Amino acid sequence: MYMNILLILVILLTILTSFRLMKVFDLAAKLRGKEPYEISESENNMNALLVLLSLVGLSGMFFFLNHKYYHPATMLPNASKHGIEVDKLLHLNFVVISIAFLICQVFLMWFAYKYRYNKKRRAAHFAHNTKLEIVWTVLPAIVLVFLIGKGLIVWNLQMWPENDPNKLTIEIYSRQFDWTARFSGEDKTLGDANFTMISDDNILGVITPETIDRQLAKCRKDLAELDSLLKFSFPNKKKYGELKTARRRKNFQIQRVIEFKNQVKDKKFTTGYDDVVLQQEIHLPVNRTIELQIRSQDVLHSVYFPHFRVQMYSVPGVQTRFTFMPIVTTAEMRDKLGKPTFDYLLLCNNVCGAAHFNMQMKIVVDTQEDWDKWMKGQKTFRAGLMPEVTVPDSATVKADSVPVVTMNNPH
Repeated sequence: MYMNILLILVILLTILTSFRLMKVFDLAAKLRGKEPYEISESENNMNALLVLLSLVGLSGMFFFLNHKYYHPATMLPNASKHGIEVDKLLHLNFVVISIAFLICQVFLMWFAYKYRYNKKRRAAHFAHNTKLEIVWTVLPAIVLVFLIGKGLIVWNLQMWPENDPNKLTIEIYSRQFDWTARFSGEDKTLGDANFTMISDDNILGVITPETIDRQLAKCRKDLAELDSLLKFSFPNKKKYGELKTARRRKNFQIQRVIEFKNQVKDKKFTTGYDDVVLQQEIHLPVNRTIELQIRSQDVLHSVYFPHFRVQMYSVPGVQTRFTFMPIVTTAEMRDKLGKPTFDYLLLCNNVCGAAHFNMQMKIVVDTQEDWDKWMKGQKTFRAGLMPEVTVPDSATVKADSVPVVTMNNPH
């Protein structure tokens, strides 16, 4: 802390000293009978030469920083199939940017030196040059079209990949400040989910006949408590308004849950029974297509797998998605890096609150055989969150056994 204060004081004193020196130079110029803004020919030539020499320093710093911080060997190693093309595209962009930067800086510095002010030389003026304008318009346009087109090809391969019957569908659910993952089960389909179904024992809002009944009972209980507070607690004006708003929202939630209950006879809502809900750590099979379906409960987050070259925003109210294929297992990456404690991580790459820095999940990439063994040891949604309910062999619910209520019966 004291070092920071000392550093700030040094910076402030340096700035103050610079201003005072400039004032001294101005006063010295006036004593010599010269206005502060007047520049002699020798000073002008010196400034032009310094600009030219700065090109050497700028170029040296550019190549040094490129070698030290951008060298491909110093980047996080890629561990996904599409990441190979992403890295190639990144390197190509940096090459193009570097060439353009160096050309512009060389011409800028050289012209500043060559065309410095000279009393004996008159500037030539021309307002238009069609050929020159065509060159500096068409050439960058061609380069940009090529780079953007190449990027769109890589992007489209991930957003609209070829249909893979063996793909694994995983939902990534974000909320302040943790991740929850839901794997599709043997039916390879994630169960329906909705935010109105979220509760303490159903953090993803998965819809099944049992969760519908539980949520409806809970909502009616909450509504009864709100009605009791409105009638008997004698709230002040502000509190009364908050209770009325809460009651209106709870009524909306009840109506929405009733809609789901009325759909049970047709939709069954049984595909979520074999889903697997996990936190803290998940495993992925190597060399298999992974489709991520991404949701957010509260604010804007960003799903970021740095080693898999995956980043996609998690937006409240909107489902986003991304497809990728891991190609390096955790064990192989540990051997490659020489780090026996290495782990892949899922991070949030969008500042989402005070604990944003700690919003992460451990990812383990296994061989298909190891992943199958790990998956068999996980509890399904029904077995894990509703252990008292026995799962029928058919994993379905008979339509006649599910009561149906109408929207006219809110209680």
